[in-house]
Amino acid sequence: MRKINHHILFWVIVFVLLNILFGSKWSSYTESFYFTSMLLPVAIGTAYFFHLVLVPRYLSTRQYFWFGLYTGYMLVVSVFLSQLVVIGAFTLLANFNWQELDPLVKDVFQLEVVIYALVLLFGFIQVYRNNLDQKARLEVLTEKAITNRQAMITVRSNRKQVNIQLNEIRYIESLGDYVKVWAGEEPVVTREKISHLEAKLPDHFLRCHRSFLVNVNRINTSTYEYLEVEGQEIPIGRKYKPEVDLKVKI
Repeated sequence: MRKINHHILFWVIVFVLLNILFGSKWSSYTESFYFTSMLLPVAIGTAYFFHLVLVPRYLSTRQYFWFGLYTGYMLVVSVFLSQLVVIGAFTLLANFNWQELDPLVKDVFQLEVVIYALVLLFGFIQVYRNNLDQKARLEVLTEKAITNRQAMITVRSNRKQVNIQLNEIRYIESLGDYVKVWAGEEPVVTREKISHLEAKLPDHFLRCHRSFLVNVNRINTSTYEYLEVEGQEIPIGRKYKPEVDLKVKI
């Protein structure tokens, strides 16, 4: 959902900037609004087709001939659609008066430059975000590997770092603003989010509910609705049921 919101924000910003660009040349932001509304779908379609179809399917798999061929086809289609935008502007905005059209609108080459500049900008942002995501995933995997090797997890509780042996953890419970790690006789209370702890824990810790993480090795019995962990019934959330059924064999 966050990724979709970022895409929407990007194109909204582009729409506003194009309005300012064309509006400053025409001295009419109303006409600029209509022209940008016609041009932007061409830019959006070109950008997504290039980065979601051509790049992963052909460029990433080193099929350079097909990548070049289909990129050429995309260029032809993009020019054709740009011509339709110019015709639309000539008909709707200039009232069939060619002289009223701004030179930037008349020149299809310049429009293509604008479109492909947006495609490249969109691609640069996509690559940058993908690199950040890969870096975050690598950090999580590295942290998990360290946790597995050390066989313990460190949390901050009562303003100090507390080491907890993984095999002593029965389950972890989220209670809104804080989390209880149930290990030993008394739980360790921490302000860390349960999702953050889940990312640091090895694979034998299972998220069975939005508020619970359980140590699979400590599960005694299971039913459709809950897991029993050493006498404590832990509910199973509907969202997490498939993963529970996959990992819990009791």
